[in-house]
Amino acid sequence: MSARIPIKIRIEEFGELEGELIRFYAPLTVRELLGMLPISGAIALWSYAIYFQIPLSRGAEKPVRRVKPGDILYWPPGECIVLAFAEADPPAQATKIGEFKGDYEKLRSIRPGARISISRV
Repeated sequence: MSARIPIKIRIEEFGELEGELIRFYAPLTVRELLGMLPISGAIALWSYAIYFQIPLSRGAEKPVRRVKPGDILYWPPGECIVLAFAEADPPAQATKIGEFKGDYEKLRSIRPGARISISRV
């Protein structure tokens, strides 16, 4: 099994982003998430990220204290996948699960409620 799993992130009215889930960051969380792909949802917005809810309920695994643009995280309290477009101190218990590439600043302009999907390549 590969340590880096390529993914496609499709966002309504925005386009596609390339990314990867990285087992090293949180092996148990990534394994569960891989079993759920493809996943989709409606986007919500934080000051530093977009996020959407998924049906995964588990605790934090290797929580991070700082995020940077391009980080993909799982946020256990809200059962959400988070895509960071700015540096920030995340809410408690954010678990980094991967990274994505793209124009991070353009993510700020995505309208809340737009559909997002993540699938394996």
